[in-house]
Amino acid sequence: MSKLNIVRRCHNCGVILQGDDKFAPGYIDPSVLEMTSARVLFCNKCFDESRYNFVPRTPKVSEEFLSMMQDAEASDALIVYVIDLFSFENSFVPEVTEIIEGLNLLIIANKRDLLPKSFSDDLLREYVAHRCRNARLKCTRDDVILTSLTSLGDSAQIIDEIESRRKRHDVYIIGATGSGKTQLISSFLHSYRNQSNRVITSANYPGTNLRIMQIPLDTSTFIYETPGISLDNTIGSKLDMDGIRAVTPDCPVKARVFVMEKGDCLLVGGVARFELREGERQEIKAYFAKDVTVVKVRSAKAEETFFRKAQVGASVPVSREVTSPSDLDAYDLSVEEEGPRDIGVAGLGWICFEGAKQTWRIFIPKNVSIYTTRAKIK
Repeated sequence: MSKLNIVRRCHNCGVILQGDDKFAPGYIDPSVLEMTSARVLFCNKCFDESRYNFVPRTPKVSEEFLSMMQDAEASDALIVYVIDLFSFENSFVPEVTEIIEGLNLLIIANKRDLLPKSFSDDLLREYVAHRCRNARLKCTRDDVILTSLTSLGDSAQIIDEIESRRKRHDVYIIGATGSGKTQLISSFLHSYRNQSNRVITSANYPGTNLRIMQIPLDTSTFIYETPGISLDNTIGSKLDMDGIRAVTPDCPVKARVFVMEKGDCLLVGGVARFELREGERQEIKAYFAKDVTVVKVRSAKAEETFFRKAQVGASVPVSREVTSPSDLDAYDLSVEEEGPRDIGVAGLGWICFEGAKQTWRIFIPKNVSIYTTRAKIK
């Protein structure tokens, strides 16, 4: 007997839903697809982009970039991942880390000069490794190099480490736009000696429209400088150039100390608010670029003060995309862990406090990511 079944489509984009190939259009978790009683379903892409799952957004890359990473996996390449130490926690792309998680990895944690010199480098390396492991990358503190990419000495150490780790395999240098990949390549080329009969080229990666620099290391292996990953989930995506300059530190960030109790709120420029909903009175340290305004108010007046200060130019930065309460997402975060903790906004900065069963409410522009973790600076 013939049987007619409806073909299930994404309620948002209309693509046919499937649970077999994560990288193909229409992918949805098979367990969700099997929920025949659900009338409205979204593919993973729409589910994430539309924020129906209320999970902080992760960056996106093209299928061409993923194809290039699959080539790196196939050749057992060394991955040199350059991160911006001031704000990297939300910069990992799950689709990329899933491909490279088993590869040889070297993390270049750039902009060490923006964090206090007094803080232990060993603890900072462990923090970076911990965040990488959270992103499913196999990483220990020995796989992390702290640098500022401002001196040839630092770059020389990186170059030596790359050579010792690559084992005559290709090297792919990846990282977010602005992380420092270009400075790393520039320093590398300063002392580069071509050991092959090939030349340095800048062209599209085979089979893609991705422009890359290809540097021969010997007769058969290369360094590939890949395009920067565009971070559309950071506060910078909501700001003009003046705002981006304001939130980007150009000197070591210093803690601004506030004593907060239940019902207090920190206004961070005209783009974010941190409200203590539950918890004991304690000292809070705020780490933001020096030009970012941070003030404490009572929660009852927070929303009114937030928008009033932004409208009269008393807050830095402000965003043309944030003009009313509906332009902000709100998250409630219950902190169960004890010890020094951070809550941060991608590309903006973070607050540090002593974990003791607090509840925080965080307001940020739509599609900007937040994170919580053990303290970066203790």
